[in-house]
Amino acid sequence: MADYFSPTVIQQPIPIPDMTPLERLVLSLIFDAEPDGETLYFHTACGPSDAIGLSVDELRAAFEASAATASTAATYVAECLAGAPAGDTGIEIDFSGTSWEFIFQDIVRRSSTLRYVTAVTSFTCSKMRPDGFGGMAVLITADAIKGKSTEDILCDLLDETEHGPLATTPGFGVHVLLRLHEENVRAQIPQIIEADETLTPIAGGAVTDADIRAGCLVVAERTDLSGEQDSAVFKAALAAIRQAEQRLAAAR
Repeated sequence: MADYFSPTVIQQPIPIPDMTPLERLVLSLIFDAEPDGETLYFHTACGPSDAIGLSVDELRAAFEASAATASTAATYVAECLAGAPAGDTGIEIDFSGTSWEFIFQDIVRRSSTLRYVTAVTSFTCSKMRPDGFGGMAVLITADAIKGKSTEDILCDLLDETEHGPLATTPGFGVHVLLRLHEENVRAQIPQIIEADETLTPIAGGAVTDADIRAGCLVVAERTDLSGEQDSAVFKAALAAIRQAEQRLAAAR
């Protein structure tokens, strides 16, 4: 019988003030938590725990102390507490229904110092099984959670072997037509405020980076560019046809 392990480290020390009491409690049970001044270093030699056990009173106290802050941990634990049998002194929470990555994402969203959190995992096995070794890396930002495993890397390498570098091989490239840069939004804000004195009583400097990020997300969510995309695809197809005509005509 082979035993599989996934030792994991959270590479950034997490400031204790950035976590709610509930998040600190839960993450300290999913991982090992090592204090380092005003931060905690989270790691685990075997792998993050999907199920944690603790006393109902301890969990309820942390939950109530975190009630003022909305979070993934609070939402999930509220459901677990609601379903706990009356009179039980202990409780086991199955975290397979959510993910510790979402808890860290909540922390990043609130933090004034963390721009992201990265987690690195090794896949190991007690026997030399071909499927027992590898790893993955996860990037957690306020907006997204992205990961890539060694299996993903191998697939990318195989695709590159068959097709060449995908970014440069004709027929496999991706061409960006529009990007919304937060720095451009930041530069535009004082101009807009100065141009219309009736727009707002606040000064341009009162708009924070977090406000700009939130504004960009709202626009990205509410803007539908599917029509422009279809038009660009159609125009590119026509341009490719014309290019082929010119190439073939020149070869005659």
